[in-house]
Amino acid sequence: MSRRRFFFLVSLLIGIFTFILGRLFYLQIIKGEKFKDLARRNYLRERFIYPPRGDILDRNGKKIAYDVPKYVLSVDHSRLDRETLREVSKNLKKIFNIDLQEILKTSKTSVEPVRVKEDLTQEEVEVFYMNSYKLPGVFIEVVPKRVYPYSNALSHLVGYVGYPSEKDFKRLGDRITSKSFVGKMGLERAFDGVLLGKIGREKVMVNALGKVVKILSKENPVKGNTVVTTVDVRIQRIVERVFKDSGQPAGAVIVMNAKTGEILALASFPDFDPNTVYREWERLSRDKLKPMFNRALMGRYPPASVFKVPVSFAILDTKTASPWERVLCTGSFFLGNRRFYCWNRAGHGSVNLIKALQDSCDVYYYSFGYDLGPSTIIRYARAFGYGERIPFELPVKRGFLPTPSWKRRRFGEPWYDGDTVNMSIGQGFILSTLMEQVLMMSGIVNNGVIYRPTVIREIRDPEGKVLWKNRKKVWKVVKGKQEDFAVIRRALREVVRKGTGTKAFSRIVDLAGKTGTAQVSGLRGRKKKKKLPWRLRDHAWFVGFAPYRDPKFIIGVVVEHGESGGKVAAPIARNIMEAIYIEGINREL
Repeated sequence: MSRRRFFFLVSLLIGIFTFILGRLFYLQIIKGEKFKDLARRNYLRERFIYPPRGDILDRNGKKIAYDVPKYVLSVDHSRLDRETLREVSKNLKKIFNIDLQEILKTSKTSVEPVRVKEDLTQEEVEVFYMNSYKLPGVFIEVVPKRVYPYSNALSHLVGYVGYPSEKDFKRLGDRITSKSFVGKMGLERAFDGVLLGKIGREKVMVNALGKVVKILSKENPVKGNTVVTTVDVRIQRIVERVFKDSGQPAGAVIVMNAKTGEILALASFPDFDPNTVYREWERLSRDKLKPMFNRALMGRYPPASVFKVPVSFAILDTKTASPWERVLCTGSFFLGNRRFYCWNRAGHGSVNLIKALQDSCDVYYYSFGYDLGPSTIIRYARAFGYGERIPFELPVKRGFLPTPSWKRRRFGEPWYDGDTVNMSIGQGFILSTLMEQVLMMSGIVNNGVIYRPTVIREIRDPEGKVLWKNRKKVWKVVKGKQEDFAVIRRALREVVRKGTGTKAFSRIVDLAGKTGTAQVSGLRGRKKKKKLPWRLRDHAWFVGFAPYRDPKFIIGVVVEHGESGGKVAAPIARNIMEAIYIEGINREL
């Protein structure tokens, strides 16, 4: 070998060796931390451990919402190369009939593992482990699943949970992730901060197939706090059964403890099953009866003749008339050149306040409502809670009290005397919610004291320690003579004994209350009403209390397009109260 060739080969070898050393220096020293970090990411994973939401209980400790473990199939797709991902997709389709590519298209994350199948059965779990070698990057998570054991019975009150939206992230911040379940409605939504718990975290080492080989560190999750409600599941189920047995498609019922303001039952119809709400979402959203709408708290209707109760108190308190002063009802009332008819065209004859409430005589209230005037009627209505913001744990729509200034702004017209007489019988522009009507009746029952309505008794930590206990609180006090309240209560008893509410009469429980029929269509006359489509029929009301001499319960019933408060709403109230007494629940309060 010539000297020149020798030196050339030596120089080449030295050059190659120098290049390799330089490259190693560059990779290990200059870029060492970067590649060390990349290598660490390849085998280290931080995983969230989702805590169970807190339980929701009824007043007797029965669980009405709780979590159970659920098996979920997830794919850590960010770790897989294109070829492996294609193979995994093929195997998932073959084994579980899962279209991974379609799921990844709609996924909101490109980094976190994606859930591809919820609620795995035990058989599916076994199938996965038998085929796990074909599914690198695929693993099973154990996450909480929300269960509602009473399904439809408490749907509007308890609500349901779902994956968070952008608004939920703004509301709850870093307490949740994209896979957390958050409240979407009802108590689940209102008490999200209490029920959520604390997310746990663990760092794990995984192999090339994405299987965990070692847990490096772990922070355990913390279950959410327990919410104990004032609701009695037994009463709630009675309400559900009785209303559905009535055959009426839409309405609402509230049963309240007369002495505390505690809600014992709150139901809206039609209802839904919170366990299957997402599977049935399309059907629920298309339903014209709006099953997701809470009619007990958000539905607004003309209060109809139930509004005659606070107007009666205004008549007595302002001394516009004594309880015994009489008005002759001939079936109509003339105001200028306009005639306003009583619902009984034949007339009620000579009536005082008790008789007027008993038979719901419109002419009596036309006469004294006109004397009171709109400002006085509105003042007393607000005193009883109409049109006010109600302090309640769940959102409550405010009713509407029209005023002369509102009418001028809205329609460019003055307030007419006819508007006053219409408002005096709960018709015209006035609107109220079932909750407002129930609270008004509680004021009558308690001689002017209206307790703040509540659906929460206490909050406990996961170990059962009481963190917060609710107390009875007064919301409003309507000042007046006890004898005036007593006269009205007596009249409400006569409504049930021999007036418009006789279908609420019971030999099991001494029920008192007021019926109401809220006009929806301008058409009058029995023949015309029978031909009306359902959506143009009148709404039916009954709001009452029991027992008469020592009231424990206040009950409110509204039936959308039920046509008659006395014929439809009153018997629903009676059947609910009788069932409560037959089961002996009344003795526990």
